[in-house]
Amino acid sequence: MKWLIILLFCSYTSYVQAQTVFTTRAPESDGDKRQEYVRKVLELSLQKTEAEYGPYILELAPPSSTMKRSFADLRRGSYENFFIRDSVSKTSLSEFEFVPFPVDLGIVGYRAAFVAKKNLLQSVTTLDDLKKHTVVQGLGWLDTKILRANGFNVETVGSYDGMFKIVASGRSDLFLRGVNELLAEWTTYKHIPGLTYDEHVLLYYPLPRFFLTSKQNKEAAKRVYRGLVMAYDDGSLQKLWRQFYGPSIDFVNLKSRRFFEIENPFLQGVDESYKKYLYRP
Repeated sequence: MKWLIILLFCSYTSYVQAQTVFTTRAPESDGDKRQEYVRKVLELSLQKTEAEYGPYILELAPPSSTMKRSFADLRRGSYENFFIRDSVSKTSLSEFEFVPFPVDLGIVGYRAAFVAKKNLLQSVTTLDDLKKHTVVQGLGWLDTKILRANGFNVETVGSYDGMFKIVASGRSDLFLRGVNELLAEWTTYKHIPGLTYDEHVLLYYPLPRFFLTSKQNKEAAKRVYRGLVMAYDDGSLQKLWRQFYGPSIDFVNLKSRRFFEIENPFLQGVDESYKKYLYRP
C-alpha cells in the first residue's frame, strides 16, 4: 500500500509538472467584464488542442491598470506564455508573436457611444457632423490613433472607470464602445449620474483583435491558433461568442442607426487571411 501511495503521488506530481502554463490579463477593475470573454476563448482553444499538445493551466496575471503596462510585462517576459488580446497593427505584429485570428470576430469595430445627452447625436447626418464632437478613449488604445487619423478630436485617459465619468460629466461628448460591450457596460455603470447612451449613430472601422505574445512563444501561439480554428470549424467558438455578445448586439439594434465608416490606416500591409472569420451584420 505504501508503495502504491508513493507511485500515485509521483504520477500526480509528474502530471502537474507536465502541464503547460498559460497566462492572460486580469480585469482592470471590479466592473471590468471585458477580459472574461478573452479568457474563455483562450481556454476553449487550449481545451480543443489538449489531446494533441497535452494538459495546461490557465492563470491570470496580477491586475494591470492599462494595456501599456501589460505590453511592458509582455516585453519583459514577466509571465509564462503570457497572451493578451489587442487591436492589430503592422507595428505590433512585427514586435510580437501573434495568432492571426480575430478573437471577437471583428465585432468591436462597430462602435456606439456613451453620452451625457440622449439626443446629442440625433441631428448627425454626415461624418463631419460626428467629428464636431469630442471623444474620450483609453491610453494606449489603437482606437485613439485611428480616430485622430480620420480627423476626430480625441483625449486619452488611463482609467477605464474614469472614462464613463468623464463623458457623463460632459467633459467629453462621446465614449465610443464596441457594440458587443455596450450592454454589459451600461448595466455596470448606469448608476453614474448623467450617463446614458446614444441610439442614433453607428460608427465602423476595421478593428480585428489578435492574441499577442512574446516571440519566444511560437509553439504556444501555434497551439492557440490551431485551437481557435478547430473551435470555429465545429461552431463552439461562435456559440461562446453569441453567449457573450448576442444580447448586446440585439440591444444596440444596428440596423436602426445611421451608419458611418472610416478607414483604419494601421492595417496596411497586414495579411488579410483573417477576414474570412469576421462577423457580417
